[in-house]
Amino acid sequence: MLNKIAKSVALCLLGVMPALSLAQAGGATGMVARELREALPATIKSSGTLRVGSQQTFPPVEYREDGSNEVQGLSVDLLREIASRLGLKVQYVHAEYASLIPGIQAGRFDVASGGLSDTEEREEKLDFVNYFNSGVGMLALAAEKSSVNTIDDLCGKGVATLLGSRVIVNAVNAASERCSARGQQKIRIEQLPAAPDARMQLDLGRVHVYLGDIPALVYLASKFPGKYRIAGGNYTFTSYILSWGTDKSNPALRDAIFAAAKSMQADGSYQKIMGKWNSSGFALPEITINLPASKRNK
Repeated sequence: MLNKIAKSVALCLLGVMPALSLAQAGGATGMVARELREALPATIKSSGTLRVGSQQTFPPVEYREDGSNEVQGLSVDLLREIASRLGLKVQYVHAEYASLIPGIQAGRFDVASGGLSDTEEREEKLDFVNYFNSGVGMLALAAEKSSVNTIDDLCGKGVATLLGSRVIVNAVNAASERCSARGQQKIRIEQLPAAPDARMQLDLGRVHVYLGDIPALVYLASKFPGKYRIAGGNYTFTSYILSWGTDKSNPALRDAIFAAAKSMQADGSYQKIMGKWNSSGFALPEITINLPASKRNK
């Protein structure tokens, strides 16, 4: 449940602002920003910095070009705008995918990002602000012409994915059991610490497909059309909600991020950033808290 400040912020932004003039809306937004900043944890307020943990290898969400130290992507743009509305600046901290939740718990950073999805199991450790609709797809080499169109076509074949991708691993294990029930070999799964490592297994022919977030796979297939293709078209075998994770002992930060993101959705900034990264089709109709795909499908 949102705290009192987040509730009043949501009311101000979503209920009052449409009826205000531009000047009045600006004043209301300023008042909201001050309330949100006052509610931030003292350490974040005093430092003026929001530390974001991310693997930075997940285009178009968060990534760095080869040879560059600049992190870019749609989540980067969203978080920078959120931080700006809270009077903060963003500092990125590199962390492998499997280290994101432990990094929050150890206080290495304030927000876990970079392709992290909200699940009921993870909600036992973190709170999540949901901002992006996604799912798992299959990336194959363009030169590899096969009949793999769904996860159930992978019996006896190898797949690569990220270490810590519990949702993907569970889906692959379930498909492997179906393979066994049909008298076929199980799917061989390799888990790597970073997305480039997993893609390298595909490039070297050690696995048949790379399993990852469909927006990232679409980005790669469009960037390297002669190298990669999406197996099965835009087929996805499970859906999930990409989210920003915060420590459960820090609800004020969660609520501040949520309210700032809601204000961006109300004024169109959220939709504009999603469009900039050709990801409008993955935008959520509503920013939410702790609402993973499993709860949405009930």
